[in-house]
Amino acid sequence: MSTIAEGLVKSLHHITLVTTSEPVNRRFYTEVLGLRRVKLSVNQDDFFHRHLFYGDENGSSGSVITFFEWPHLVSGHVGLGAPHHIAYSVKDIEALQKWAAWLRGNGIQVSGPHIMGDRVSIYFRDPDGSLLELASKLDERIDIAALREMFAEEVEAGKITQNMRLSLMDHASPLATDAAKLERFLSKTLGLRRIARRENPHDRQAVILGFGDEDHDFLRYILKPSIRIGFVGIGSIHHIAVKVESDEDQKKIMQTLDSIGIRHSGIIDRFWFKSLYFRDPFGNLLEVATAGPGYAVDEAPESLGSRLVLPPWLESERRRIEEALRLLDEQYPTRWPPIYRPAPEKPEQVE
Repeated sequence: MSTIAEGLVKSLHHITLVTTSEPVNRRFYTEVLGLRRVKLSVNQDDFFHRHLFYGDENGSSGSVITFFEWPHLVSGHVGLGAPHHIAYSVKDIEALQKWAAWLRGNGIQVSGPHIMGDRVSIYFRDPDGSLLELASKLDERIDIAALREMFAEEVEAGKITQNMRLSLMDHASPLATDAAKLERFLSKTLGLRRIARRENPHDRQAVILGFGDEDHDFLRYILKPSIRIGFVGIGSIHHIAVKVESDEDQKKIMQTLDSIGIRHSGIIDRFWFKSLYFRDPFGNLLEVATAGPGYAVDEAPESLGSRLVLPPWLESERRRIEEALRLLDEQYPTRWPPIYRPAPEKPEQVE
């Protein structure tokens, strides 16, 4: 029985969620969060619905959040198989303070600041109800009372400044019920070891287990024995993708999955990267994605995300796809600005 060596999985590659509306989703993630749309395409397994990609200016691995546009679904529910939330890194506490003011100025209710281990965070929801976190390294000299006073101050936030720009994702938070089973699984299949165990101040019956490399735990599972099964719908995280550098590394993981009897998708060519999908023991859908060739393989860097791009094997269906998307837009009209649901006062509490 083979296992994967530590260091093969480098970081997050992307995280995919579910949205109801391309126009609303695009305006929120580009105008409110300041990301760049780096690819406008379709779900290759359901190609009459859009797949939207946002990231940093270059669409770098680890910066990209993607969405399947499925307006016909009901709202999802967080639980086993439906991860809790995702977080982006913010440069420093001053930038985080500006983000809180900017979001509130856009009509978004913000929860925080919250101290969670070695970071300080704010939480809010996107137009579909997905819970998002912005996190910064904590200055140990600052206590929570001083932080709250700082974030209560009036701060000018008329635009997203350069030091506020979101780049890399900090982590994703799936859910699990058994620490020993989780640790064995991630060690054998992805070569990830637990590098942190944190108390969850929002839920005393839960702890947070961090997995990654020695510098950063980019998977932060919320562990609680009583968590129930969730389901993926609008506002849910559909899957979490981690990065490997090469096709060979990806094949090693597939061979390991085969050797321990884990069902998987096989390697699928997505044109901008290759994908391998499987589930952890708690129903969370994971993807191992290759670093390349990247989003600029079929578009000039300066025009990324500006038009509907299809992989070569779907070009023959372009006319039918474009008509289906037009009819989808007619059937599901949108509104802006959206009505934002508030983030909970205890954002990482799990029912």
